[in-house]
Amino acid sequence: MFAQLAARALAAPREGEHTARLLMTPKRIEDLLDRIGCLRHPCDLDLVLFFSRHPRAYLLTERLAQYVGYEVPQVEQSLETLTTAGLLRRSSDSTHPARLYVLTPGSTLGGWLSSLLRFAVTRKGRLAVIHALKQRQSSGPSGRGEPDPSRALKQSHGG
Repeated sequence: MFAQLAARALAAPREGEHTARLLMTPKRIEDLLDRIGCLRHPCDLDLVLFFSRHPRAYLLTERLAQYVGYEVPQVEQSLETLTTAGLLRRSSDSTHPARLYVLTPGSTLGGWLSSLLRFAVTRKGRLAVIHALKQRQSSGPSGRGEPDPSRALKQSHGG
């Protein structure tokens, strides 16, 4: 079901949908990110966009990193985030370095994620969501201006 929602989100807009894209405000983006909960880094978003276009992909992590334009450690961290959230499954065949990644259908986040994807599929929309993600990172883990305790700890210990 989630793969169908993602495919529909990437399809040409139906009558009236173009106005929904225009009405996506920074507040609405923040609300969707809060509801989805697991998207914290721009790489998380770009991986969801990639897998919404390729719901079943057999890839090396290094190749996936090349496709989405991030360093391998960040892609690995984002893959773990999406897997833990239940948005993505990956094969665990240790005999081959490539993995099968499958976008998880029926996720409880499907509706909210679908709304975000409908907006983020455009360049302008993607940049707006990435901007919101970066603001959340710089203002702490909750995105609400609360300080990041790990950052404070690193600074107090010279890290």
